[in-house]
Amino acid sequence: MENMDIMKEYYEAMREDRIKAYYQPVYHIEESCLVSAEALCRIITREGRIITPDRFIPILECTGEICALDWYMIDRACAMAFDIIAETVSDIRIAVNFSRYHVNEWDAVEHLCSIVDSYFLDHDRIEVEITESYKTQDYPLNKMMQKLRSEGFHVAVDDFGNGESTLKFIKGSCFDTIKIDRSFIEGLGKDNSGAIIKGISGMAKDLGIRTVAEGVETLDQAVRVVCNGCVYIQGNYLSAPIPEDMFIDYILKEEEKTTDKPVIIG
Repeated sequence: MENMDIMKEYYEAMREDRIKAYYQPVYHIEESCLVSAEALCRIITREGRIITPDRFIPILECTGEICALDWYMIDRACAMAFDIIAETVSDIRIAVNFSRYHVNEWDAVEHLCSIVDSYFLDHDRIEVEITESYKTQDYPLNKMMQKLRSEGFHVAVDDFGNGESTLKFIKGSCFDTIKIDRSFIEGLGKDNSGAIIKGISGMAKDLGIRTVAEGVETLDQAVRVVCNGCVYIQGNYLSAPIPEDMFIDYILKEEEKTTDKPVIIG
């Protein structure tokens, strides 16, 4: 699909309620428990095909539509968080993507608070994932992250280690979670990615920062990640993204489990 075709599909999907939220679980692998889930956007075509974010997010960033999509997805995620509280005993957080372009909205944090408050949610039930390349000297973004934390939200940096995000700014962190870039997961057993993951996880742990390995696709990757000190895992090895109309059932089934948890180290 060309860019114009994707934009046409996006606008039609928004009008026809064909933009859907999928939820990918994050597990604490050593404790075999579900701790959070990331809300991921999918466009469903009229023919039933799924268009994934890698196809449309870069285009929406260029056109300036990305913030509107974020607000739409945040509302869907808050509705899901409300349903989780009402229908389960789970205390998992829901992570939402939050483009760096929100720094251009003077009331972005207040707008987020108003959406979350409209669902009567505690702010700590929502984790805000800052997307795109994080820059150490990005003062407006740092300030927004600090304000989000002051309002009680958990803040995560996505794709850590990609671009300009490096170990040197962990010590001055204004976030709660680091999501290790999937390129390091793909490099496990092939290069020095394991040592890098171990270094990131060790320093982050000493500072009270959680590290999540994103994009774990195989048992071998999962074992290597844990052996290098990262116990929070997200990826298709444990669960592919789950459609929103199936996610409550998924949580209920997880709650029913006692010993049959996703354990990878025996």
